[in-house]
Amino acid sequence: MSISNNNNDSNSNSINNIQVIEKIKNVNTRLGEWKQEAQVPTRMSLESFWYTMQRWSMNPTFMNKAAKKFIILSKVQFNQDDQFISEHIYPKNYSGSFQQDDSNSVVCESCNSNNNTDQEDSQNKDNTSKEKRNKHDDDGLDEDEQDIFQNDTKDINSKDSDESELPTEYLDANVKTIVVKRHLIPRLANRDPELGEHVYHLKDKNRADFYPQLPDDDHLNARRIPFFYPKLLGISIEYRLLDSVADKEAIDTFMQEERQRISKTNITNKKKNNKPEPEKPLERFKALLTLSVIYFKDYQPKQLDKSSLQILEKVNRWGLNYEIGYQKKATLDQIIPKTTFISLYEELKQKYKNMVEGWEEITKTDPKKFVFEDVAIAAYLIGVWRKENADAGVERKQRFVDIGCGNGLLVNILNKEGYPGIGVDLRARRVWQKYDQDIQSNLIEQSILPNETTYPDYDWLIGNHSDELTPWVPMMASKVPGQRFFLLPCCFFNFNHKFNSNDTRIGRYATYLNFIENLIKELGFGVVKETLRIPSTKNFAFVTTAPTNLTPDQLAAKREVLLKKSNYTDFKPREKEIKWVAQKRFKAGQINPHLEKRKQQAEQEQAKDII
Repeated sequence: MSISNNNNDSNSNSINNIQVIEKIKNVNTRLGEWKQEAQVPTRMSLESFWYTMQRWSMNPTFMNKAAKKFIILSKVQFNQDDQFISEHIYPKNYSGSFQQDDSNSVVCESCNSNNNTDQEDSQNKDNTSKEKRNKHDDDGLDEDEQDIFQNDTKDINSKDSDESELPTEYLDANVKTIVVKRHLIPRLANRDPELGEHVYHLKDKNRADFYPQLPDDDHLNARRIPFFYPKLLGISIEYRLLDSVADKEAIDTFMQEERQRISKTNITNKKKNNKPEPEKPLERFKALLTLSVIYFKDYQPKQLDKSSLQILEKVNRWGLNYEIGYQKKATLDQIIPKTTFISLYEELKQKYKNMVEGWEEITKTDPKKFVFEDVAIAAYLIGVWRKENADAGVERKQRFVDIGCGNGLLVNILNKEGYPGIGVDLRARRVWQKYDQDIQSNLIEQSILPNETTYPDYDWLIGNHSDELTPWVPMMASKVPGQRFFLLPCCFFNFNHKFNSNDTRIGRYATYLNFIENLIKELGFGVVKETLRIPSTKNFAFVTTAPTNLTPDQLAAKREVLLKKSNYTDFKPREKEIKWVAQKRFKAGQINPHLEKRKQQAEQEQAKDII
């Protein structure tokens, strides 16, 4: 960790941050008065509130979904006398992902020791500040030293052991104000400007304020705010403890509303034959969450009260989930870092965005979903394959087979990126003709008999929505030494019929995923169950991290047992579909080429009969 103890450096940083405190002191004079928009009662503690606000300050998308790209610049701390304590700078990060390494922090030791009268207290303060700085060992390396495939990448969007606890600065009585400086980046850089934002955590007021950073000479102009940010001069979320005596009337009102809501929900559930909410004594509300805003004089957004209420309800959920130890079900970025995937996805998206043109006319499907979903899957696979090469210390392009390739777009992208491979499907698609001739030669119309078919010349099998072939992909890979696979299940199929099992506690989809995962592990593969960043509700994929560790004889016995357990009899390929195409209607008197052809055929047959 790099720490600067030079008093001149500390004084310089202190002077640079004076304006941060001055702005918050004069906010009403500079910007205007706060106006309350929404209130929500809550049972969460103050610690839970600050945990939620700390997490939200490090990721703008939790509060504003439109701010998809951002950079965290720094975190500044001030003491009870509004004196600068320290500034932690995040030099390398992108949309919430940091690389574990030394960070740049500047500490004002004189400010820390101003309130200390003896040497022992001063030493304790120094030890505390060191513990704080260790919280931030998560920045990037120099450009020439950075390894984007290292596994110690920390993503602030995921909840790990460090992020499940409130950072120590929120528990330190000497820290009064915490300011997070961040930079919001538009999705379309050529259309919208970037925007700086400061987030103030005012511990003495139990309040978190959000301010867009506009030019001083034009900071009251609403047109300066880009579309992805609400057109407001400031947003404030406050936590106010309720007094059991002074606020008794308000508490009783909130409790009555809660009982009415539960009663209404139970009536609705009874009509739908769902289980009613269990009757239990309601815990009294502890505090009140309030959202206030500062409007521009020349502009006021519409329906802000509804959005404000939704934000407060979300804050309340986050705080309560923190108290019960909630953990996300999604498991993201287990193999490759989020930054690697995003970088590859943005690159491929720019390359292949022209595939959207004419897509709907040919395929009758939504191009925004199907095209960009396959672009995302291609980006993920390329990231996985590059990591595989990095781990093995080799440079190569993996060979693949896309089983049930459908529209063939994934094969098209991977081939164009230099990865040799083929796609096999029962039926050719019209969209295949849209691809280059060399790509078309790699798209094969063919039935697959999975119990008899193997692909020994290829490194990876891809099962991207491979339907009835989904459980067969691991079976086929187990017959080829060293072969791996990527499997994205969609429709529920067993080895020779529909998969009908359903554990009602977790749902049919999760039941099927468990079936596939157990099948893969039985065959001895090292596998990761990954949540993909794709626009689909069925986004769980299985990615092999190591080939099977069983011998050929053991695998043969395993396959036999698995087939027998599933009551396998015989695999029958799906019959080739002949899609009906609507014929053109011809008016009376118009020449109908279909009728003319039939007429000619009838005349030829009649001539043969005469002969």
